[in-house]
Amino acid sequence: TQMSPLLLLLLFSVPLLHSNPSNLKTRLNKAGFNFLSKNTRKVIDKEVPQIDIPPISVKFDGGYLVVDEINIRKFVTPEFNLDLSPSGLHWSSQGGGIQITSNIAAKYSFLYQEGWIVATATDLRIFLSATASTLDGRPQLSISKCRMNIRNFALNIGGNFFMWIINLFRDLLSMEVQQMINQQACSYAQDLLLTQGNDFLHSLPIDVDIGKGFFLHYHIDDDPQFTTEHADLSTTTTVTYSNQTSCSYDVTPLDAEDDPSSMGSIWVSDQTPNCLLETAFNNVNLSFTATHVKVPVIENYVKTSCWLSCIGFFFPILKKDYPNQHVSLTFAAAAAPVVAFLNGSTSLTASIDLDFHIYPKEENPKSLLRLNLQSMGEVEPFLEDRRLKGRIDTIELNATEVFSSIGNVSQTFLTGFDTIFKTVSSSFLSVLLSKGIPLPIFDNLSISDTSTITERRGQVLLSLNFTDFH
Repeated sequence: TQMSPLLLLLLFSVPLLHSNPSNLKTRLNKAGFNFLSKNTRKVIDKEVPQIDIPPISVKFDGGYLVVDEINIRKFVTPEFNLDLSPSGLHWSSQGGGIQITSNIAAKYSFLYQEGWIVATATDLRIFLSATASTLDGRPQLSISKCRMNIRNFALNIGGNFFMWIINLFRDLLSMEVQQMINQQACSYAQDLLLTQGNDFLHSLPIDVDIGKGFFLHYHIDDDPQFTTEHADLSTTTTVTYSNQTSCSYDVTPLDAEDDPSSMGSIWVSDQTPNCLLETAFNNVNLSFTATHVKVPVIENYVKTSCWLSCIGFFFPILKKDYPNQHVSLTFAAAAAPVVAFLNGSTSLTASIDLDFHIYPKEENPKSLLRLNLQSMGEVEPFLEDRRLKGRIDTIELNATEVFSSIGNVSQTFLTGFDTIFKTVSSSFLSVLLSKGIPLPIFDNLSISDTSTITERRGQVLLSLNFTDFH
Protein backbone atom coordinates (compact mmCIF):
# COMPACT_ATOMS: atom_id res chain seq x y z
CA THR A 1 0.00 0.00 0.00
CA GLN A 2 1.33 3.44 -0.93
CA MET A 3 0.68 6.33 1.41
CA SER A 4 2.15 9.79 1.82
CA PRO A 5 1.90 12.37 4.60
CA LEU A 6 -0.01 14.62 2.21
CA LEU A 7 -3.01 12.30 2.53
CA LEU A 8 -3.62 13.61 6.02
CA LEU A 9 -4.25 17.02 4.51
CA LEU A 10 -6.68 15.55 2.00
CA LEU A 11 -8.58 13.55 4.59
CA PHE A 12 -9.18 16.45 6.91
CA SER A 13 -10.04 18.91 4.19
CA VAL A 14 -13.57 17.69 4.92
CA PRO A 15 -15.28 20.01 7.45
CA LEU A 16 -16.71 17.18 9.54
CA LEU A 17 -15.92 15.88 12.98
CA HIS A 18 -17.78 14.38 15.94
CA SER A 19 -20.83 15.81 17.68
CA ASN A 20 -23.71 14.32 19.61
CA PRO A 21 -26.28 13.94 18.22
CA SER A 22 -24.90 13.96 14.71
CA ASN A 23 -27.02 14.51 11.61
CA LEU A 24 -24.18 13.90 9.15
CA LYS A 25 -21.38 11.35 9.44
CA THR A 26 -18.48 10.47 7.18
CA ARG A 27 -16.23 7.41 7.15
CA LEU A 28 -13.04 6.92 5.14
CA ASN A 29 -12.06 3.27 4.80
CA LYS A 30 -8.60 1.96 4.02
CA ALA A 31 -9.60 1.61 0.37
CA GLY A 32 -10.20 5.38 0.34
CA PHE A 33 -6.82 6.06 1.91
CA ASN A 34 -5.18 3.83 -0.70
CA PHE A 35 -6.93 5.63 -3.57
CA LEU A 36 -5.80 9.03 -2.36
CA SER A 37 -2.24 7.84 -1.75
CA LYS A 38 -1.73 6.92 -5.40
CA ASN A 39 -2.28 10.53 -6.36
CA THR A 40 -0.24 12.21 -3.63
CA ARG A 41 2.98 10.58 -4.92
CA LYS A 42 2.81 12.93 -7.91
CA VAL A 43 2.65 15.95 -5.60
CA ILE A 44 5.62 14.81 -3.50
CA ASP A 45 7.72 13.89 -6.56
CA LYS A 46 7.17 17.41 -7.87
CA GLU A 47 7.61 19.38 -4.64
CA VAL A 48 10.58 17.70 -2.97
CA PRO A 49 13.18 18.63 -5.67
CA GLN A 50 12.17 22.28 -5.21
CA ILE A 51 12.97 22.36 -1.48
CA ASP A 52 15.53 25.01 -0.50
CA ILE A 53 18.22 23.48 1.69
CA PRO A 54 20.33 25.83 3.86
CA PRO A 55 24.14 25.63 3.80
CA ILE A 56 26.04 23.36 6.19
CA SER A 57 28.98 24.71 8.20
CA VAL A 58 31.09 22.23 10.17
CA LYS A 59 34.21 22.66 12.27
CA PHE A 60 36.75 19.92 12.68
CA ASP A 61 40.09 19.67 14.44
CA GLY A 62 42.31 22.25 12.79
CA GLY A 63 39.83 23.59 10.29
CA TYR A 64 36.28 23.90 8.98
CA LEU A 65 34.23 23.16 5.89
CA VAL A 66 31.22 24.80 4.27
CA VAL A 67 28.69 23.02 2.04
CA ASP A 68 26.49 25.37 0.01
CA GLU A 69 24.40 25.56 -3.17
CA ILE A 70 22.79 22.28 -2.13
CA ASN A 71 20.42 20.93 -4.78
CA ILE A 72 18.23 17.85 -5.00
CA ARG A 73 19.02 16.40 -8.42
CA LYS A 74 16.99 13.21 -8.22
CA PHE A 75 14.20 12.03 -5.97
CA VAL A 76 12.02 8.93 -5.94
CA THR A 77 9.20 8.81 -3.39
CA PRO A 78 9.44 5.79 -1.09
CA GLU A 79 6.67 3.22 -0.85
CA PHE A 80 4.50 4.11 2.15
CA ASN A 81 2.42 1.82 4.32
CA LEU A 82 -0.39 3.22 6.47
CA ASP A 83 -1.62 1.84 9.75
CA LEU A 84 -4.59 3.22 11.65
CA SER A 85 -5.02 2.99 15.39
CA PRO A 86 -7.21 4.69 18.00
CA SER A 87 -4.41 7.22 18.49
CA GLY A 88 -4.33 8.35 14.85
CA LEU A 89 -2.44 7.61 11.65
CA HIS A 90 0.99 6.03 11.32
CA TRP A 91 3.12 5.88 8.18
CA SER A 92 6.22 3.83 7.50
CA SER A 93 8.22 3.66 4.29
CA GLN A 94 10.86 1.75 2.45
CA GLY A 95 12.64 2.13 -0.87
CA GLY A 96 12.89 5.38 -2.75
CA GLY A 97 15.97 7.53 -2.94
CA ILE A 98 17.49 10.99 -3.19
CA GLN A 99 20.61 12.40 -4.81
CA ILE A 100 22.07 15.70 -3.66
CA THR A 101 24.84 17.81 -5.22
CA SER A 102 26.60 20.81 -3.74
CA ASN A 103 29.75 22.86 -3.61
CA ILE A 104 32.19 22.40 -0.76
CA ALA A 105 34.99 24.52 0.64
CA ALA A 106 37.46 23.32 3.30
CA LYS A 107 40.16 25.10 5.27
CA TYR A 108 42.82 23.26 7.21
CA SER A 109 45.63 25.26 8.80
CA PHE A 110 46.81 27.60 6.04
CA LEU A 111 45.33 25.49 3.20
CA TYR A 112 42.02 26.43 1.56
CA GLN A 113 40.54 24.21 -1.12
CA GLU A 114 37.23 23.95 -3.02
CA GLY A 115 35.35 21.13 -4.71
CA TRP A 116 32.00 19.37 -4.98
CA ILE A 117 30.10 16.46 -3.52
CA VAL A 118 27.47 14.04 -4.75
CA ALA A 119 25.51 12.29 -1.97
CA THR A 120 23.18 9.38 -2.75
CA ALA A 121 20.78 7.94 -0.18
CA THR A 122 18.52 4.97 -0.94
CA ASP A 123 16.00 2.90 0.97
CA LEU A 124 14.56 5.77 2.98
CA ARG A 125 12.85 4.52 6.14
CA ILE A 126 10.47 7.24 7.33
CA PHE A 127 8.31 6.82 10.42
CA LEU A 128 5.58 9.41 10.92
CA SER A 129 2.64 9.54 13.34
CA ALA A 130 -0.05 12.21 13.28
CA THR A 131 -3.15 13.09 15.26
CA ALA A 132 -6.08 15.41 14.56
CA SER A 133 -7.97 17.78 16.83
CA THR A 134 -10.21 20.82 16.40
CA LEU A 135 -9.60 24.56 16.59
CA ASP A 136 -12.36 27.14 16.16
CA GLY A 137 -14.66 24.46 14.84
CA ARG A 138 -12.20 23.28 12.19
CA PRO A 139 -9.83 20.31 12.04
CA GLN A 140 -6.19 20.81 12.94
CA LEU A 141 -3.22 18.45 12.54
CA SER A 142 -0.25 17.67 14.75
CA ILE A 143 2.74 15.38 14.29
CA SER A 144 3.45 13.26 17.32
CA LYS A 145 6.49 11.42 15.94
CA CYS A 146 8.79 11.82 12.96
CA ARG A 147 12.12 10.16 12.30
CA MET A 148 14.01 8.86 9.30
CA ASN A 149 16.74 6.28 8.80
CA ILE A 150 18.85 5.93 5.65
CA ARG A 151 19.75 2.32 4.91
CA ASN A 152 22.22 2.93 2.07
CA PHE A 153 24.42 6.01 1.70
CA ALA A 154 27.29 6.92 -0.61
CA LEU A 155 29.33 10.15 -0.67
CA ASN A 156 31.57 11.16 -3.58
CA ILE A 157 33.92 14.12 -3.14
CA GLY A 158 35.69 15.75 -6.08
CA GLY A 159 37.69 18.84 -6.94
CA ASN A 160 41.18 20.04 -6.08
CA PHE A 161 41.38 18.44 -2.64
CA PHE A 162 44.42 16.65 -1.31
CA MET A 163 43.35 13.14 -0.40
CA TRP A 164 44.72 13.43 3.11
CA ILE A 165 42.54 16.51 3.72
CA ILE A 166 39.47 14.65 2.45
CA ASN A 167 40.21 11.84 4.88
CA LEU A 168 40.15 14.37 7.74
CA PHE A 169 36.50 15.23 7.25
CA ARG A 170 34.92 12.47 5.11
CA ASP A 171 33.22 10.65 8.00
CA LEU A 172 32.13 13.91 9.61
CA LEU A 173 30.72 15.23 6.33
CA SER A 174 28.93 11.94 5.65
CA MET A 175 27.26 12.12 9.07
CA GLU A 176 26.29 15.79 8.59
CA VAL A 177 24.75 15.19 5.15
CA GLN A 178 22.73 12.21 6.38
CA GLN A 179 21.54 14.22 9.36
CA MET A 180 20.59 17.07 7.02
CA ILE A 181 18.51 14.69 4.85
CA ASN A 182 16.77 13.32 7.94
CA GLN A 183 15.99 16.81 9.22
CA GLN A 184 14.73 17.99 5.83
CA ALA A 185 12.36 15.02 5.55
CA CYS A 186 10.68 15.79 8.88
CA SER A 187 10.85 19.53 8.24
CA TYR A 188 9.02 19.03 4.94
CA ALA A 189 6.32 17.00 6.68
CA GLN A 190 6.01 19.67 9.39
CA ASP A 191 5.68 22.43 6.81
CA LEU A 192 3.24 20.50 4.65
CA LEU A 193 0.96 19.38 7.47
CA LEU A 194 1.34 21.95 10.21
CA THR A 195 1.93 25.16 8.30
CA GLN A 196 0.37 24.80 4.85
CA GLY A 197 -2.12 22.15 5.92
CA ASN A 198 -3.39 23.84 9.06
CA ASP A 199 -3.50 27.27 7.42
CA PHE A 200 -5.60 25.77 4.64
CA LEU A 201 -7.86 23.87 7.03
CA HIS A 202 -8.36 26.93 9.20
CA SER A 203 -9.41 28.92 6.13
CA LEU A 204 -12.09 26.41 5.14
CA PRO A 205 -15.55 28.00 5.11
CA ILE A 206 -17.93 26.51 7.65
CA ASP A 207 -20.89 28.07 5.85
CA VAL A 208 -21.54 26.46 2.45
CA ASP A 209 -23.61 28.56 0.03
CA ILE A 210 -26.49 26.40 -1.21
CA GLY A 211 -27.90 29.25 -3.30
CA LYS A 212 -30.76 31.77 -3.13
CA GLY A 213 -29.55 33.04 0.27
CA PHE A 214 -29.45 29.60 1.93
CA PHE A 215 -26.37 28.31 3.72
CA LEU A 216 -25.45 24.99 5.26
CA HIS A 217 -23.49 25.60 8.46
CA TYR A 218 -21.09 22.90 9.66
CA HIS A 219 -20.09 22.79 13.31
CA ILE A 220 -17.27 20.52 14.47
CA ASP A 221 -17.53 19.55 18.11
CA ASP A 222 -15.07 16.77 18.94
CA ASP A 223 -12.01 15.02 17.56
CA PRO A 224 -12.11 12.36 14.82
CA GLN A 225 -12.52 8.76 15.87
CA PHE A 226 -10.06 6.17 14.53
CA THR A 227 -10.09 2.39 14.46
CA THR A 228 -7.66 0.02 12.77
CA GLU A 229 -9.86 -0.06 9.64
CA HIS A 230 -11.30 3.42 9.17
CA ALA A 231 -11.59 6.99 10.35
CA ASP A 232 -15.01 8.31 11.41
CA LEU A 233 -15.93 11.96 11.30
CA SER A 234 -19.32 13.35 12.35
CA THR A 235 -20.89 16.77 12.59
CA THR A 236 -24.04 18.73 13.12
CA THR A 237 -25.28 20.80 10.21
CA THR A 238 -27.66 23.75 10.40
CA VAL A 239 -29.56 25.32 7.50
CA THR A 240 -29.77 29.12 7.64
CA TYR A 241 -31.44 31.81 5.60
CA SER A 242 -30.45 35.41 6.36
CA ASN A 243 -28.91 34.03 9.57
CA GLN A 244 -32.28 32.54 10.51
CA THR A 245 -33.02 28.85 10.91
CA SER A 246 -36.16 26.81 11.44
CA CYS A 247 -35.98 23.21 12.50
CA SER A 248 -38.38 21.18 14.62
CA TYR A 249 -37.13 17.70 13.65
CA ASP A 250 -35.30 15.22 15.83
CA VAL A 251 -32.27 13.27 14.63
CA THR A 252 -32.56 9.55 13.97
CA PRO A 253 -29.38 7.73 15.12
CA LEU A 254 -27.13 7.17 12.12
CA ASP A 255 -26.70 3.44 12.50
CA ALA A 256 -27.22 1.97 9.01
CA GLU A 257 -24.64 -0.73 8.30
CA ASP A 258 -22.03 0.52 5.86
CA ASP A 259 -20.30 -1.32 3.01
CA PRO A 260 -16.71 -1.95 4.18
CA SER A 261 -15.58 -2.64 0.60
CA SER A 262 -16.36 0.94 -0.45
CA MET A 263 -13.78 3.72 -0.23
CA GLY A 264 -15.95 5.75 2.09
CA SER A 265 -19.44 6.30 3.45
CA ILE A 266 -21.61 9.30 4.25
CA TRP A 267 -24.71 9.05 6.44
CA VAL A 268 -27.30 11.84 6.05
CA SER A 269 -30.17 12.24 8.53
CA ASP A 270 -33.59 13.20 7.22
CA GLN A 271 -33.38 16.12 9.63
CA THR A 272 -31.11 18.02 7.21
CA PRO A 273 -33.42 18.09 4.13
CA ASN A 274 -36.45 18.68 6.35
CA CYS A 275 -34.77 21.61 8.09
CA LEU A 276 -33.91 23.01 4.67
CA LEU A 277 -37.54 22.73 3.52
CA GLU A 278 -38.91 24.12 6.78
CA THR A 279 -36.52 27.08 6.72
CA ALA A 280 -37.44 27.74 3.09
CA PHE A 281 -41.17 27.58 3.85
CA ASN A 282 -40.85 30.02 6.75
CA ASN A 283 -38.68 32.54 4.91
CA VAL A 284 -39.34 32.54 1.18
CA ASN A 285 -42.31 32.35 -1.14
CA LEU A 286 -42.57 28.73 -2.24
CA SER A 287 -44.91 29.16 -5.17
CA PHE A 288 -45.05 28.54 -8.88
CA THR A 289 -47.52 29.92 -11.41
CA ALA A 290 -48.29 27.81 -14.47
CA THR A 291 -49.77 29.65 -17.45
CA HIS A 292 -50.54 28.73 -21.04
CA VAL A 293 -47.55 30.89 -21.98
CA LYS A 294 -45.03 29.21 -19.64
CA VAL A 295 -46.47 25.71 -20.07
CA PRO A 296 -48.00 25.53 -23.58
CA VAL A 297 -49.10 21.91 -23.09
CA ILE A 298 -51.87 23.05 -20.70
CA GLU A 299 -53.29 25.73 -22.99
CA ASN A 300 -56.41 23.82 -24.06
CA TYR A 301 -57.16 22.87 -20.47
CA VAL A 302 -57.04 26.39 -19.00
CA LYS A 303 -59.34 28.06 -21.56
CA THR A 304 -62.53 29.68 -20.25
CA SER A 305 -64.38 28.98 -23.50
CA CYS A 306 -64.47 25.65 -25.30
CA TRP A 307 -66.78 22.87 -26.44
CA LEU A 308 -65.33 20.23 -24.12
CA SER A 309 -62.47 19.37 -21.73
CA CYS A 310 -61.44 22.85 -20.64
CA ILE A 311 -62.01 24.54 -17.30
CA GLY A 312 -64.78 26.71 -18.76
CA PHE A 313 -66.74 23.55 -19.60
CA PHE A 314 -66.80 22.56 -15.91
CA PHE A 315 -67.48 26.11 -14.62
CA PRO A 316 -70.01 27.90 -16.88
CA ILE A 317 -69.59 31.13 -14.88
CA LEU A 318 -66.07 31.42 -16.31
CA LYS A 319 -67.39 31.13 -19.86
CA LYS A 320 -70.09 33.71 -19.11
CA ASP A 321 -68.08 36.29 -17.12
CA TYR A 322 -64.62 35.77 -18.66
CA PRO A 323 -65.17 34.55 -22.24
CA ASN A 324 -62.25 33.59 -24.46
CA GLN A 325 -59.63 33.97 -21.79
CA HIS A 326 -57.23 31.69 -19.90
CA VAL A 327 -56.80 30.73 -16.28
CA SER A 328 -53.48 30.84 -14.40
CA LEU A 329 -52.70 28.06 -11.91
CA THR A 330 -50.65 29.12 -8.87
CA PHE A 331 -49.20 26.30 -6.79
CA ALA A 332 -48.00 27.31 -3.30
CA ALA A 333 -46.85 25.26 -0.32
CA ALA A 334 -49.48 25.36 2.43
CA ALA A 335 -47.05 23.81 4.91
CA ALA A 336 -43.40 22.79 4.93
CA PRO A 337 -42.95 19.68 2.75
CA VAL A 338 -41.60 16.62 4.55
CA VAL A 339 -38.97 14.16 3.32
CA ALA A 340 -39.08 10.65 4.76
CA PHE A 341 -36.27 8.13 4.34
CA LEU A 342 -37.74 4.64 4.71
CA ASN A 343 -36.36 1.15 4.25
CA GLY A 344 -35.64 1.06 0.54
CA SER A 345 -37.55 4.18 -0.47
CA THR A 346 -37.80 7.95 -0.07
CA SER A 347 -40.99 9.98 -0.10
CA LEU A 348 -41.89 13.65 -0.16
CA THR A 349 -45.21 14.68 1.35
CA ALA A 350 -46.58 18.15 0.68
CA SER A 351 -49.74 20.16 1.18
CA ILE A 352 -50.16 22.46 -1.82
CA ASP A 353 -52.74 25.19 -2.29
CA LEU A 354 -53.76 25.63 -5.92
CA ASP A 355 -55.31 29.00 -6.79
CA PHE A 356 -57.13 29.77 -10.06
CA HIS A 357 -56.82 33.33 -11.44
CA ILE A 358 -57.80 34.90 -14.71
CA TYR A 359 -54.64 35.41 -16.76
CA PRO A 360 -52.62 37.49 -16.23
CA LYS A 361 -52.57 37.08 -12.48
CA GLU A 362 -50.93 40.47 -11.94
CA GLU A 363 -54.04 42.18 -13.32
CA ASN A 364 -56.44 39.72 -11.68
CA PRO A 365 -55.10 39.05 -8.18
CA LYS A 366 -58.38 37.66 -6.82
CA SER A 367 -58.45 33.89 -6.54
CA LEU A 368 -61.64 32.49 -8.04
CA LEU A 369 -61.08 28.96 -6.78
CA ARG A 370 -58.72 27.31 -4.34
CA LEU A 371 -58.05 23.60 -4.09
CA ASN A 372 -55.82 21.88 -1.59
CA LEU A 373 -53.67 19.11 -3.02
CA GLN A 374 -52.39 16.57 -0.53
CA SER A 375 -49.53 15.03 -2.46
CA MET A 376 -47.10 12.21 -1.84
CA GLY A 377 -44.27 11.67 -4.29
CA GLU A 378 -41.88 8.76 -4.54
CA VAL A 379 -38.42 10.31 -4.70
CA GLU A 380 -35.38 8.86 -6.43
CA PRO A 381 -32.24 10.14 -4.65
CA PHE A 382 -29.17 10.63 -6.82
CA LEU A 383 -25.69 12.18 -6.67
CA GLU A 384 -24.72 15.13 -8.85
CA ASP A 385 -21.92 17.69 -8.50
CA ARG A 386 -21.05 16.29 -5.04
CA ARG A 387 -24.60 16.94 -3.85
CA LEU A 388 -27.38 14.60 -2.74
CA LYS A 389 -30.40 15.48 -4.86
CA GLY A 390 -33.79 13.96 -5.62
CA ARG A 391 -36.23 13.69 -8.48
CA ILE A 392 -39.94 12.85 -8.32
CA ASP A 393 -40.63 9.39 -9.76
CA THR A 394 -44.38 9.06 -9.17
CA ILE A 395 -46.90 11.24 -7.40
CA GLU A 396 -50.33 10.68 -5.85
CA LEU A 397 -52.76 13.53 -5.22
CA ASN A 398 -55.91 14.00 -3.18
CA ALA A 399 -57.65 17.26 -4.15
CA THR A 400 -60.28 18.97 -2.01
CA GLU A 401 -62.10 22.28 -2.36
CA VAL A 402 -61.10 25.14 -0.03
CA PHE A 403 -63.38 27.80 -1.55
CA SER A 404 -64.98 28.64 -4.89
CA SER A 405 -66.69 31.71 -6.35
CA ILE A 406 -67.34 30.08 -9.72
CA GLY A 407 -69.53 27.13 -8.74
CA ASN A 408 -69.27 23.70 -7.21
CA VAL A 409 -66.20 21.56 -7.77
CA SER A 410 -67.30 18.25 -9.25
CA GLN A 411 -65.46 14.96 -9.03
CA THR A 412 -65.60 14.85 -12.82
CA PHE A 413 -63.54 18.05 -12.95
CA LEU A 414 -60.99 16.71 -10.43
CA THR A 415 -60.66 13.47 -12.38
CA GLY A 416 -60.35 15.25 -15.71
CA PHE A 417 -57.65 17.60 -14.46
CA ASP A 418 -55.78 14.97 -12.47
CA THR A 419 -53.00 14.70 -15.07
CA ILE A 420 -52.48 18.46 -15.17
CA PHE A 421 -52.35 18.69 -11.39
CA LYS A 422 -49.84 15.84 -11.16
CA THR A 423 -47.61 17.17 -13.93
CA VAL A 424 -47.32 20.67 -12.53
CA SER A 425 -47.17 19.52 -8.88
CA SER A 426 -44.35 17.14 -9.77
CA SER A 427 -42.43 19.99 -11.42
CA PHE A 428 -43.08 22.24 -8.42
CA LEU A 429 -41.83 19.65 -5.92
CA SER A 430 -38.82 18.80 -8.09
CA VAL A 431 -37.72 22.43 -7.91
CA LEU A 432 -37.70 22.17 -4.11
CA LEU A 433 -35.37 19.15 -4.36
CA SER A 434 -33.13 20.51 -7.11
CA LYS A 435 -30.63 22.39 -4.91
CA GLY A 436 -29.68 19.29 -3.01
CA ILE A 437 -27.49 18.88 0.05
CA PRO A 438 -23.75 19.60 -0.39
CA LEU A 439 -21.67 16.57 0.57
CA PRO A 440 -18.39 16.81 2.48
CA ILE A 441 -16.20 15.66 -0.41
CA PHE A 442 -12.94 17.26 -1.51
CA ASP A 443 -13.64 19.44 -4.56
CA ASN A 444 -11.37 17.64 -7.03
CA LEU A 445 -12.68 14.17 -6.30
CA SER A 446 -15.03 12.58 -8.82
CA ILE A 447 -17.62 10.07 -7.62
CA SER A 448 -17.68 6.71 -9.39
CA ASP A 449 -20.81 5.21 -10.94
CA THR A 450 -20.24 2.23 -8.63
CA SER A 451 -21.28 4.35 -5.65
CA THR A 452 -24.62 3.33 -4.15
CA ILE A 453 -27.41 4.96 -2.15
CA THR A 454 -29.15 2.93 0.55
CA GLU A 455 -32.31 4.28 2.19
CA ARG A 456 -33.05 3.35 5.78
CA ARG A 457 -35.52 4.69 8.33
CA GLY A 458 -34.60 8.29 9.10
CA GLN A 459 -31.37 8.26 7.12
CA VAL A 460 -29.72 7.64 3.79
CA LEU A 461 -26.33 5.94 3.43
CA LEU A 462 -24.02 6.85 0.54
CA SER A 463 -21.40 4.18 -0.15
CA LEU A 464 -18.86 6.05 -2.22
CA ASN A 465 -16.05 5.14 -4.59
CA PHE A 466 -13.89 7.68 -6.38
CA THR A 467 -12.58 7.68 -9.93
CA ASP A 468 -10.46 10.79 -10.28
CA PHE A 469 -8.39 13.22 -8.32
CA HIS A 470 -7.30 16.24 -10.34
